[in-house]
Amino acid sequence: MRDRKKMPWLLTARLLLAGAAVAVPVTFATPASAAPHGCTWTKPDHATARSTCHYGPGQQRVVITCLDGVNGYKYTFYGPWAQWYQNSQVSCAAAYRQNISYVTVEVR
Repeated sequence: MRDRKKMPWLLTARLLLAGAAVAVPVTFATPASAAPHGCTWTKPDHATARSTCHYGPGQQRVVITCLDGVNGYKYTFYGPWAQWYQNSQVSCAAAYRQNISYVTVEVR
């Protein structure tokens, strides 16, 4: 009689262990390892920024925040996604009255 009660528990324990063996490698996988790195950005003028990454694979883009000198508002502009070895460039919408206040590079 005892053997019948233990049987479902042993089967459940084996299934749980098998599931854990499959799930653990998936949990520790690093999808971000494929993103480009060694990224730099430059500002050719007060309202334009350009970025590139030196090691890949993947894509990158430059993101800028422009400060409007007239109304004091901040606007964010995104450059186009580009391959890690190409340039991504973006400018403020009103270059005659806006200056870049922050630059960063996004990767994927």
